[in-house]
Amino acid sequence: MNMTRCMDMLETAIRWTVVLLLAVMVAAIGSQVFARYLFHESLYWTEELGRHVMVWMIFLASVLCVRRGFHLSITLLKERLKPDKQALMQLVGAVVLAYFFYMMIVHGWTLTQKTMVQRSSALHYPMGYVYASLPVSGLLMFIVNLEVMIKAGLEFFGKRTGEAVAQPAGTGGESK
Repeated sequence: MNMTRCMDMLETAIRWTVVLLLAVMVAAIGSQVFARYLFHESLYWTEELGRHVMVWMIFLASVLCVRRGFHLSITLLKERLKPDKQALMQLVGAVVLAYFFYMMIVHGWTLTQKTMVQRSSALHYPMGYVYASLPVSGLLMFIVNLEVMIKAGLEFFGKRTGEAVAQPAGTGGESK
């Protein structure tokens, strides 16, 4: 199985996880609204659950954005360069991002461990479960960023053309 196929499978798993988390968040917040208007009572736990699920959902969706090149970027210079120089810029950017993701993993893990003793106010589970979204998503972003680095490196060194990462948002890269 090639690298792209493995990454596609990882992306599909993350997409379905994000969809599931969105459904949980909508159900929690929807039940809060339903209970408030129908029974004139608030469910004390739904807001906290919705907020914590949203944190996980956003960090996991960020993994998809890294792989597809949807993150913010300034393309003015890149658009004026030749394809091999564009690949070099992409490679350098991916190396910088790799360091950032590494820091997310290391410091996110430290934060997760420190907050395992702190309990959430309504549901009373360890807050480390929420903060674990940092090292988990950092690791996943690091992995998908490796694919970006490899493809950009291959393109820069002339081993492959036109495949360096997905197109930035709005240029057709968002469809699969």
